[in-house]
Amino acid sequence: MYYLIKYGYDGTSFTGFQRGNGENSVEDSIIKILKKYGIGNNIESAARTDRYVSARGNVMLVDTDTNIGNVMGILNARIPGMFFYSYSALDSYLNPRHNSLKQYSYIITENIDISRVMETLGEFVGQHDFVNFCKLDSRNTVRTIKSINYSTRNGFYIINIQGRSFVWHQIRSMMAFALMGKKHPFSLENKFTYLASPEPLVLMDISYDNVTFKNFDFKRHNHYFMEKEKITRTGYMLYDIFGNNRDKQE
Repeated sequence: MYYLIKYGYDGTSFTGFQRGNGENSVEDSIIKILKKYGIGNNIESAARTDRYVSARGNVMLVDTDTNIGNVMGILNARIPGMFFYSYSALDSYLNPRHNSLKQYSYIITENIDISRVMETLGEFVGQHDFVNFCKLDSRNTVRTIKSINYSTRNGFYIINIQGRSFVWHQIRSMMAFALMGKKHPFSLENKFTYLASPEPLVLMDISYDNVTFKNFDFKRHNHYFMEKEKITRTGYMLYDIFGNNRDKQE
């Protein structure tokens, strides 16, 4: 049986995301537990986050005959620093990377000229070639950003960026460009070489057409970030964001 599972993690607690990236990567930590308890041998990930980037709503595909309640319970109990909170049972295989929308948030704790930053970020909205704002691999660098807005919380600025897909380092490159006071990003003739810090970046959610997720012990993610011995600076910011829904949208 195929399941899509939504989960989150504090990226500062792991050595990276992709399997083989150190002894404590996000994927390796999950696969290790799946194998140990006979749940499965592999996962397919919807998004691969940079080292130290956190997630509130990444998605993985698991093929297993184990009861999904047991799967969720084992994952939550056996992997410190992660929370698994909803799932969708599928009738057939679905590539988790074929999503309809991804949302990232970049958390800014410093005092900035938010109007100027948003003016620059607004130039990235729409379809563009991000060849100068990414780490090149074999993928097409043309991407479409659906929207960029911001919310405020306890003195934090939270930049919200939505799009179907992003190339490697794209969002961190965009954020560095805007925070450095640059303008007219697509007039550049050469690659923009700066990246914003990874720790404030959070993969907030991934959605799919015609897929409904069912919550499983959703309160756990609040509990995790409330445990004092586990709270990191990133964890505190994540809990503060996820703990209530009273964002002031701009």
